[in-house]
Amino acid sequence: MSAADKPPRNPASRAPRTPKRTLKRTPAKIDAPVAAVQIDLFPIKPIVEVLDPRKVVGESTSVEHLVRVKFRPSDPPHLVFHDRHGWYCESHGPACASVKLARDASA
Repeated sequence: MSAADKPPRNPASRAPRTPKRTLKRTPAKIDAPVAAVQIDLFPIKPIVEVLDPRKVVGESTSVEHLVRVKFRPSDPPHLVFHDRHGWYCESHGPACASVKLARDASA
C-alpha cells in the first residue's frame, strides 16, 4: 500500500497531547569565599619600543606609529600599528592590552 492509497488521518481521532511540564529553576547559591587579588612582589615592567614606521614598513606606508611591546623579556613581541584603521595589535587586534601601552608611549 503506497502513501497515495492510505486514507487521510483524522486529527480528531488522536489522543490529546498533554502540555510539557516546565521546571522552575532557581540559580544555585554560591557560598564560596571570593579570593583576594594577589599583587606581584616584583612586577615585571613591559618593554615598549617606539619604531620608525618608514624604516620598518617602507617609505610609502600609511602607518603613523609603530610600536613593539613585550610584556616579559621571554615573551614574543606584539607589533602595534596606528594607521587609517586605528590602533591595533598585529596578532590580537584592537582589544589587545599592548595597544593601550603603545598609545601611552607614542603620545
